[in-house]
Amino acid sequence: MTAPAAAARLDDAPLTLPDRPLVSIVIPCLNEERYITALLDALAAQDYGAGGIEVIVADGGSTDRTRELVRAYPSPFARLELVDNPRRITVAGLNEGMKAARGDCWIIIGAHSTVRPDFVRQSVEALKRTGAACVGGPIETIGEGAVGRAIAAAMSSPFGVGNAKFRYASEAGYVDTVPFGCYHRRVWEVVGEFDETVDGADEDSYNARLIEAGGKIWLDPAIRSSYYPRRTLRALARQYREYGAAKGTLFVRGRPLRARHFAPAAMVAGGPALWLLGRVSKPARLALRGLALAYVGLGGFAAYRAAQRHGANPALTFAAMATMHVSYGAGFLEGWWRERARRA
Repeated sequence: MTAPAAAARLDDAPLTLPDRPLVSIVIPCLNEERYITALLDALAAQDYGAGGIEVIVADGGSTDRTRELVRAYPSPFARLELVDNPRRITVAGLNEGMKAARGDCWIIIGAHSTVRPDFVRQSVEALKRTGAACVGGPIETIGEGAVGRAIAAAMSSPFGVGNAKFRYASEAGYVDTVPFGCYHRRVWEVVGEFDETVDGADEDSYNARLIEAGGKIWLDPAIRSSYYPRRTLRALARQYREYGAAKGTLFVRGRPLRARHFAPAAMVAGGPALWLLGRVSKPARLALRGLALAYVGLGGFAAYRAAQRHGANPALTFAAMATMHVSYGAGFLEGWWRERARRA
């Protein structure tokens, strides 16, 4: 019997690009009339040249003016196309957009974002220079309003987001994930589609599969973009619960995770457990008090520092950090439990 052919890998051969590759930019969106035109304007102003860029907007059935604005946009691009995303989730939108993409390399950009004029050029140059499968850069979070600025500060602090270097890194190097990554076309051919059974971990999950397939991810501080976060703590809680649930699901499925992915769940599960144990155990009560004081002390100091940098309120910044941690941790446990129950 003939042995089955080995699965293709990203390290089978060097990842090369033409001198001036066509860049596909995929934008999943839903009801983004507030941001979509500004993002298209930023892409049209790229010093790479709009003629070397195609933009595919994957819309999940917007009920505001998003679709109208995209259709009416005076496109300078090689192509501007609006495609439908009937499933209305981000990962499905990415898949629909990539099915329409024709580029030599491709970039994911969230509609709640904008990019610097050299973003595409710096991305392509880094992809060529490093031979990596994916490159990206640090993301600046820009808050709108008092709560939005606090959320931006929390998202830009290592205490808030752990060792997610793309939030604050200033040095180049290999990493486990990047936002708004620029991928070699071969990544799509080898790794395949985004996993539509897990929404909320789209890039992280995909990048983990990329690394498993032999690819590398390079973070370059010259690649700059900005992101507008949620504007209320309630919306932030929903977002981070979704992120956590996705990670909990992936953990049950055997996906490798980092320590930062487990810490919030340990806090959410460990705090009540110590409280219950503390009803009969003095060491447990002391441990809970010590951990609570450490969290408030370290978190308060980190929130103050982050708030200073972003012109935010320190108390609101600490509240945003706590919201992120508790929501993510609860979501992780929910996703873990639901996936285990599904497999039982």
